[in-house]
Formats: sequence, C-alpha cells, structure tokens
Amino acid sequence: MAIREDFSAFHTVCPESSMLTVEQLLRMPSVLVGRPQVFATPDELLRTIGWAHILENFEAAEFLRGNELVLTTAIGWDEDPDFERYAASMAQLNVAALVLELSERLPAVPQGLVDACNNFALPLIVMHRPVAFVEITEAIHQWLFAQQTQRVKAGREITEHFTKSMHQGTPTDAILMDCARMLSSTVLLEDSGYNIQNYASVDILPRNYFEQWQHRSRASHNSGNSDRHAVPIRMHGKLFGSLICPKEAAHPAGVEHVLTMAATAIGADLLRRPESRLWSLGTGRGLLEDLQSGMESNLEFVHGQLEAAGLPIEDSVLHGFAIRLAGGSDFQLAANELESELRPLANCLIGVIRAPHPKLFGIFSYRHDVRGSFDLAQLRKIRSAACFDGALYLGPAARGLAQGQNSMNQAVAACDLGLNSRDELVHAAEYPLALLAHELRHEPTLQRLPQEQLSGILALDTRHRIEFLRVLEAYLASPTNRSQAASLSHLSRSVFYQRLTALEQLLEADLNDARTLTILTLSLLVYRQSHQEAS
Repeated sequence: MAIREDFSAFHTVCPESSMLTVEQLLRMPSVLVGRPQVFATPDELLRTIGWAHILENFEAAEFLRGNELVLTTAIGWDEDPDFERYAASMAQLNVAALVLELSERLPAVPQGLVDACNNFALPLIVMHRPVAFVEITEAIHQWLFAQQTQRVKAGREITEHFTKSMHQGTPTDAILMDCARMLSSTVLLEDSGYNIQNYASVDILPRNYFEQWQHRSRASHNSGNSDRHAVPIRMHGKLFGSLICPKEAAHPAGVEHVLTMAATAIGADLLRRPESRLWSLGTGRGLLEDLQSGMESNLEFVHGQLEAAGLPIEDSVLHGFAIRLAGGSDFQLAANELESELRPLANCLIGVIRAPHPKLFGIFSYRHDVRGSFDLAQLRKIRSAACFDGALYLGPAARGLAQGQNSMNQAVAACDLGLNSRDELVHAAEYPLALLAHELRHEPTLQRLPQEQLSGILALDTRHRIEFLRVLEAYLASPTNRSQAASLSHLSRSVFYQRLTALEQLLEADLNDARTLTILTLSLLVYRQSHQEAS
C-alpha cells in the first residue's frame, strides 16, 4: 500500500472573490464574545481570509498554505519563544491574521509578539475572554462555502446570458451595456491599436476620462494591466482587441468571468459582420450623431472621446463631410468603401443619418506635418462608387472640435439640400445663403417669406407654378448671364426672355435690382427646403 506524503495538491482553494476580510471577521458574533483587541493598521484589516487553522506550535510552514486565519492559545509555545521568527514565517506565508486567546497560562499579550507582528505587518487579534475556536472556524468555512456556491451560481447565470446573446445575434453595443450594468461600472471596447471603438457606462464620466488614452492604455498593457481588468477579444485565432473595465468593478461571478463571456459574445458578433473593422460605427457614430444634432454640448469631453477613438483633434485640420447613399445600399458596406478611400489620406470617423435621405457623414482629420499638403481634389473619385448617389459634400477646414462640428453640420446641410449634386465634390462654404436659409428654416418670419415674396407664382396652377419656379431658379443661379440661365432652364433664349418678363409682372419686381435678387434667392431657398421636408 503506497503512502502519499505530499498532500499539498489536495488542499481546498477558495477563489479570491469568495474570501472575507479580517475586518469582516471582527464583526462575527463568535469573535465578538472574546472582546477582541486588535493590533493592526486599517489597510492590514483589509487582508483576505481563505481558510482557518488552529496552530499551537511555532512551525507554521509545515501546516499552512497561505491566507489562513491562525488561531492559538499558546499552549504549545516554548518558555522563551522567538517571536521574530514566528511572525516572519507567517508573513512569508501571507497569513491573514493571528488570533491569540489569553488564559491563566498567558494572562497578557507579550510585548515581543506585538512588536514582531507590527514589524512584519501581521494583524494580531487578542481575545480577552474564552472563545470556541470551533465556532469561529465553522462560521468562516460556512461563509466561504456559501460565497463559493453563490459564485458558481452567478457564473452559470452569466454564461447562460451571454450564450443566449450569441445565439440571438445581440449587437456589440447592447452586449457592452449589459456588461456595464452587471459590473456597475464603465466597460470599454478597445482595438489592437489602443483606440476606443465603443463603450458603455452606468456613471457620468469625468471630462478628462479619455485624455491620452492610447498612451495610458499602451502602458497598462505593457505592465500586465495590473491597474485594471482587461480581457482579449479573440475568436478563431483573430485578435479584435480588448474589453476593459476599472479595477473597482465587482461581481459575484468574478469580473474576469463576466468580461470573458462578454468578450466571447462580442467576438461572435464581429465575426458575423462583413467587415469587423467597422467598429467606428459604434461609439464614433453615436458621438457624431450627438454632435450633429446638438445633443452633446460638452465638447471638452467629446474631444477626448474622439481622440481615444482614433480621430486626432489637437494640431489637426478637420473637415466635415456627407454623401448620400444610393437606394438599397448597405450603410456598413458603403462606410467601408468610404473609409478605404479616406484612410490613406486622413483619419476619419463615419456615421449614418437615415432621414430625410440616407447618407453617410462624419469628420476626417489630418496633420500637414505628417501627411504633407492634402489636396482635397483627391476625394472626387469617391462619388463614382455604386453605393453613393450625388456629390461628396465637404465643410470648411477647421481647427478644434467646435469648428469641426460646424464644418460637419454645413456638409450635412448641403447634402440634405442637394446643392450642385451633379458635381463630384461640393464645398458647402460656397453656398452661405442656402446654408443660412437651412439653419433658420424653422423661424416663423423666414417661413412666411416665400408666401410674401413669391405669392404671384404660388397662386398659379401646378403646371405653371412649377415652370415659373424653375425659370426663376435658373435666372437666380446666373443673373449676370442670361444665355447661361436660359440653358439651365432648358428653354430657348427667346422663350426664356418671355418668361422673365412674365415673372417680373407676377412678382411685381425688378429682376435687375441686386436687393430684389437677394430676397428672391432667400425666398426660393426657403420654399424649396420646406417643400422638400413636406414631401
């Protein structure tokens, strides 16, 4: 019969999240009856207890494995014990705390023991009344087993939840929000280049949360992520990035288990996509939509988020852009097409707006000192892709996010209006009056302007109204060159001139007067925009 002497592989190991602290121990009734006197700092009371063991001699290494609460009555101590060696051996084994019960044999705690425990940062708890060690150990072990059972149950629930998410095809942003709620924390999705691609949070984040994210995250990864929780998102041998949350996050199933299951579900979602690179359609899209709609006014906070998502703002030139999608085009595939054209030239974030016309929009940025002189004409070929319909609209060059927001809004407005859509590349800033009318289109005074200035035309029947509006629009597009205006109206010059004479009579206006032309231009713009929205 073989006798196995090394039983170390069979000792019970409780996971760290299932341990209780020394501070929690001191609240247990079985401990309080002993009138405990504590020699420890507040930080030392946070040490965790993984097991309890009664030890009456000085040979700690032979009986302990680490993290134990050691209980003793000192009955087996020598007459002149070496407290330094005793405390040192326990500290080396990372013993959670030493509990000493005083008795007639040892009526007072030895000062040497107090000094030794203090020197090795070993919490010492002295019981001034008799206690039942069996009740203390039983309470500790029941607590640990209960916590372990709870952990297993919670882990099973987490596994089932995210497995269901994979089967249902839950999108990444919903998985992230589930994860953030479970951990009561912020959870971030980062690509392999340390760029934030999406995040979810149950808290309001500080303004500087995303500042220098790439630099700080790279340093954390290099140091083993000791200052946070980080789990890689890896599926079928492909590394998508990492799922990250603060160190303070907690869950009965363990933070790592929650993140690992969420990372698996996110990896499955990314594999289902035609292009997993399109993470920018997550957080980036949401930020762009908030900026475009004016819902996000804290530009300092968004500045950090955009830079963390891979869009440089500082020392960069920004351009807003927008382009309509052709009917039936998949916006993710179209975004990939647009991104493939922009990426060699600039960094970009792309979003989607579905009304009144489906379109892609966003911001791209570049640095002259890195990329050299950037020729915007290089973007003309973008509109030739089958998934796009009409021109690529660009906002003016901008410095800083406030100007970049305005540039993006101008590009979106020009795209909504379809300004000069026959061209390949349209600079929105070349149409200030149209953009002004678009911005003020909901003002009551401006809404009344077409009815007041164009009343003669609007009173006509549908066929004549459409024709005279088309003639007026052609004339206002080229008021100094009537031959060109006639060509734009698709009428012969003689017929066009006849229509102009009739227009002056209908409008009771001089079409050679500069102020009249300005008012009519603004009136027609407002009418066209309101008519477009109504349709």
